[in-house]
Amino acid sequence: MPEEVDTFWRGCQQEGCPPTNPSRFAMLTVKALLCRLEYDDMVFEVERKRGWDTLLSAETYHCAMGLLARQVHGISRSLCYWIAGYLVKLLRRKKQHWEVPAMAFLVELLVCPNVRRWGDRILQLVPTYLQSKCRLMHRLVLRGLLALCKTPLMVRRMRPLLQRLIELLTDADGEVVGMTLSVLSKVLWATGIPVASPITLQLAERLQPLFDSDANHVQLLSMHLFRDVMELVAEEGKKPLKQHVHQSLIPLLCHLHDENQRVAEASRETLLQATKFLKNRKLQQLLESEQTWVVGKCLLAEYSSRVDEYLQQSLLYLESPQASMRAAAIRFLGEPQLPRGPSLPHCSLAPAPAAAPAAGIGPVAVEPRLPDAGPGHPRGSLPPSPTPAFGRHALGGPQAQPCQGEECCWGQQDL
Repeated sequence: MPEEVDTFWRGCQQEGCPPTNPSRFAMLTVKALLCRLEYDDMVFEVERKRGWDTLLSAETYHCAMGLLARQVHGISRSLCYWIAGYLVKLLRRKKQHWEVPAMAFLVELLVCPNVRRWGDRILQLVPTYLQSKCRLMHRLVLRGLLALCKTPLMVRRMRPLLQRLIELLTDADGEVVGMTLSVLSKVLWATGIPVASPITLQLAERLQPLFDSDANHVQLLSMHLFRDVMELVAEEGKKPLKQHVHQSLIPLLCHLHDENQRVAEASRETLLQATKFLKNRKLQQLLESEQTWVVGKCLLAEYSSRVDEYLQQSLLYLESPQASMRAAAIRFLGEPQLPRGPSLPHCSLAPAPAAAPAAGIGPVAVEPRLPDAGPGHPRGSLPPSPTPAFGRHALGGPQAQPCQGEECCWGQQDL
C-alpha cells in the first residue's frame, strides 16, 4: 500500500472509520467517489463482474484495473485521454507500487484512438518496462504495443525496440513469446526498409527453436516471421544468413507432416521461401508441385556436403510426439547417402513409386542409415544423446503458468 494512502487510511481509522483493511478501504473509497459522480451504473457493472472482489487480490488486481478502464471508456473518451496522460506521468516516476496497476489501466485505454496520441511518450517508457523482472509487466507492455500497432506511424517508430524484442523470444512464457512475434512481424513489414544483417541473424537464430514449440500459434508465427526475414533481409546480409537457412530445412521438412494442418502449411510456405532464397530451382519446383515425398532425396543430392548435418538434425525427430513426424524422420534417414564427388546424380522430379508397407512402421518402412555417431560407435548406430529438444520446456526455463483471469490474457485474435 502506498505511503500516502496508508497515512490517509490511518487518519480515517482514528476518526472511527470502520474498515480495518487498507485495500478494502481504498476500494470502498473509489466506489463512493464514483457514486458521488453519479456513475452508479459503472459501480453496478463492475460489481456484476465481481471486479471489486478481484481488486482486493494481489494476484488479480491488475485484471480489475483493466475492467475499470473498460468501464471508463464506455463513459467518456475525453476522460480516457486525460487519465492516460496522468498515467504516463505516473509511470515515468517509476513508483513500484503503482507500476503494474497503472500499466494495466493504460493498456486498456489504448483502444481509444485519441489515447493513442500519447503514443510517443508511451514508447519512451517501453525499453525501461521491458527490462522489468516482472513477467506480468512484459505481458502488459506487449499488449500495449499491439494496440499501438493499429496506428501505422507508431509501428514505424517501434524499430529501435527490435533488439529488446528479439531478446524476449527466449522467454519461457509462451504468451510473451507469441505477442513478441506478432509485434516483430508488424514492425518489420511497416517500415519497408531492408533489415540489417545483425538483426536478421539474431532473429534467425532465435526463431528456429520455436518451430518445435508446444504452442501451435508460436509455431505459426515463428515460421511466418522466418519467411519474412528471408524476404526482407538487406543484400549484404544474405550471405551470412544462408547458414541459418540451411539449418532450418530439416525442421521445416519434418513439419510438412505436422498433424496440425495450419502448421504444416506454414512449414511448406516457409520452406518454399527458403528454396527461393537459396536459389534452388529443383527443390522449389518439387514444393510448388507438392511432390513432398521427393524433397528429402533431392535435398541430399543438392547439398551432399551437408549430409551428416542434415541426418543429425533428423535424429531429433525420431522422438517427436507425433507419429507422422517420426515417420517423416525415418523416411529421411532411410534415403541412400550419395557419393561426395564432383559428379552427383540429379534428383528426379518424377513421382516416386509406391513403397511396400512393412510391419511396425506404418505406410512407409525404411531402414535408417545414420551418420557417424563418433568414436566407439559404428556408422548406423544411434549415438547416445540427451532428451531431444521438443516443445518450450527444451528452450530454457520452466513452463510459465497462464495469466490468471480472462480479462488480462492475450487472445488468439491478435495473431
